[in-house]
Amino acid sequence: MMHASLLALLLAASSAEAQTGPAVPIPAADADAAAQREARYLRQQVAVDNARQELEAQRAEMKLKDELLILARERNAELYKVASEILARHAKQRSWEPFIQSSRVRMENLIQSYDDRLRVARFTEATLPPSVEERMKRELTPKAADNAKAASPVAPQPK
Repeated sequence: MMHASLLALLLAASSAEAQTGPAVPIPAADADAAAQREARYLRQQVAVDNARQELEAQRAEMKLKDELLILARERNAELYKVASEILARHAKQRSWEPFIQSSRVRMENLIQSYDDRLRVARFTEATLPPSVEERMKRELTPKAADNAKAASPVAPQPK
């Protein structure tokens, strides 16, 4: 019986040593190599983190560009609609003179209306994606109200 417990104790000690490693101190060269591997691992981890951040930034940029593309298509359709309307109106008329003479004010209002619609639908490099534009409006609206309150002078009270 004593043999069995001694044998079990020896087996337990050898398995513990195998799991934790030998109790012998690690030579300095092995410690340096381990430190170099750890430093390399940390550099690789930083590189992976940077790549992830860059990927997320590119995804956000692509999302904004997709919004702009959708907006450009919508505005292009509106511009085409306005231009088609103008052509349809003038195609019915054989000459410009009767159209202009019949009601100049109505014509000027119509021209201004077309001009306004074309300006609203215009897509330029400075056009913001709708999500950015909405966020700016939300952020600026309370500030504008606060600025208006601060800018308005308080009327002096009569004594």
